[in-house]
Amino acid sequence: MKKTFPFSKKTIVGFLLAGASFYLQPSVIYAQDRKNTEQTSNIVLPKLSIQSSMGNFYANPVGLHLKKDYLLKNLNQWLGADPHHTFKLIKEDTDTLGIKHSVYQHYYKNIKVMDEFIIFHENNGYLTYINGEFTANINTQIGNPLNEDNIKSIISKDLGSNDIKFSDFETVITKVDNERVVNTYYSSKIGALSVKSLKAFTYYIDNSNSKVLKKNSKVYHTDTPSVSSTLNKGNQQITVDSYNNAYRLKDNARKVHTRDATNLDGGYDPVADLLTGSAEYINTTASFMTNATKPPVEVHWGMEKSFDYYLLRHNRNSYDGNGAPITNYYNVNFNLFGDDPSLPPNGTNAAAIDEGGVVFMAFGNGELGGNPSMKPLVNLDIAGHEYSHLVIGRNGLGGLNYEKESGALNESIADIMGTAIEFYSGINPNWTLGEGLMPSYSPSYLRNMADPNSSNSQNPKQPDTYHGTYWANTNVVPDSSNDYGGVHINSGVGNFWFYLLSEGGSGTNDIGNAYNVNGIGIQKAEKVIYRALMNYLTPNSTYIDAYNATRQAAVDLYGFNSNELIQNINAWYAVGIGSGQLATDETKLSENKLKVYPNPVSQGYFNIDSKLTRNSTYELYDISGGLLIPSQKLELGINKVSVHSFSTGIYLLKITQDGDTITKKIMVK
Repeated sequence: MKKTFPFSKKTIVGFLLAGASFYLQPSVIYAQDRKNTEQTSNIVLPKLSIQSSMGNFYANPVGLHLKKDYLLKNLNQWLGADPHHTFKLIKEDTDTLGIKHSVYQHYYKNIKVMDEFIIFHENNGYLTYINGEFTANINTQIGNPLNEDNIKSIISKDLGSNDIKFSDFETVITKVDNERVVNTYYSSKIGALSVKSLKAFTYYIDNSNSKVLKKNSKVYHTDTPSVSSTLNKGNQQITVDSYNNAYRLKDNARKVHTRDATNLDGGYDPVADLLTGSAEYINTTASFMTNATKPPVEVHWGMEKSFDYYLLRHNRNSYDGNGAPITNYYNVNFNLFGDDPSLPPNGTNAAAIDEGGVVFMAFGNGELGGNPSMKPLVNLDIAGHEYSHLVIGRNGLGGLNYEKESGALNESIADIMGTAIEFYSGINPNWTLGEGLMPSYSPSYLRNMADPNSSNSQNPKQPDTYHGTYWANTNVVPDSSNDYGGVHINSGVGNFWFYLLSEGGSGTNDIGNAYNVNGIGIQKAEKVIYRALMNYLTPNSTYIDAYNATRQAAVDLYGFNSNELIQNINAWYAVGIGSGQLATDETKLSENKLKVYPNPVSQGYFNIDSKLTRNSTYELYDISGGLLIPSQKLELGINKVSVHSFSTGIYLLKITQDGDTITKKIMVK
């Protein structure tokens, strides 16, 4: 049954307008024991900052010396939730920086709320950041779930096939966003994979009326040493396997296996975990040098490079972190899997498939109807892109739903990591995706991270600014006809952010922001986005959430006062997100009427001596722009500001009078 809930103080949901955050709690909350209505402590709880209508939020407890166990005892009160809401620890780990991450799944009346987590981050026993997705006002009626056979019948009819592998049947509460009006439903969740039609979805079906609420696509488009010939990168060292007195494209150490998809019949062998009709690429020597094997060799080499990149740069063993095998199929006819397999062969695609334990990657030969339309889709950045989709789906936080802004982030991060893998290889790396794939068109690439607006006549232009020129409408019911809400189009914003963070640049964006970014280099930038993905992004994250996630990741990696953090903020400002780094000492206010002392601060407080006679206020921010002390009236004379609970570092004091501001750096020792 559907329940539309209003946006109220008890709902951890808010609208994002003009980049502003809406706060649904007072700026200072005094924690109370739920068993006692009396105030039991003067410990200050952090303010919730709500980022989207799906309930994405964050809170910055830095300086409050707050412990996780204390907040857990007061969690329902802090979130504005009644006792029907409970939370279960599902993941806990401490990373190489010594930061502990604890993930709690949200349940309502003991039923899982999909995509909703509360994530605590601690260092030295104190909370440093809290984020997640949460909906407080759930009044959905709980009844009996649908019969599993009934659900399978509904999905078979929707997919137009009876040859379906089902998995992961579960009763859940589902959120559905319709133009920022979020409804909750008591629903059944089930994974469905039709190898014959190459369709894979996670379905959510309303238990009250058997209607399909939504379906998230799980198809993401786009040991003997050997020196073999690739299509685009010349001769490269790969690993092959001795097989029946010959050699095949199989690397047993990395568990990378590349097979010939020419004669696929649309079936799947669950015992062998292989698509039926596929075959080995066989060669009498360990070196595959013929023109026919150049494309599959490049796929094989690209997957080995992807494996090595994640292992050596991010300490991740295969896409799942647990050494899972990687199976690739080259020369796939994507029309074989379509609604009408009699259509001419179509090899103009590449895809990663991940549903119900069936995981593989498919690469086309670039031909349409037997005629060359593109070059084979086997470029290293494309292989790395598809591999990275599998990594994204296994970040331990539910991945990124493949629709609207979260889907654009999914595509952007796949582009980012695919490009990072190409730079890792050291072989002619660049900032274009699929360069040379379309030799009959100019430009011949698919996407350009350094200039998302550039494109040929066969590909849509991408925006380089949030909600700027070429931004695709996300207020749609996502399906393949609208690119699931523009996932391959709006990814340009994240791509340009990453390019600027890595390489730097200056200019004016589509909304009139003049920007200047000093690049920090791709190796530092890739660490920021990978850490954000693994620790801070949740399934319905938007670009605003990515801004906050990467900001916190930069703080973790490089510190509050780091140049890396500042450039990250500057790069997001360049693409239309955030207000940029707070400028200092740029004001029309007279400094003769203001004195701030002592500075540096060593005794836990500083004074603002004000001679301003009209209404004035002050605020205090951390160096990343996070608000710590909200607007306070600045009195005539001495104003004592306590920073006893603040950690050592640089803070920004902002004083405002009649629209004019002055910002000063405050150093706390």
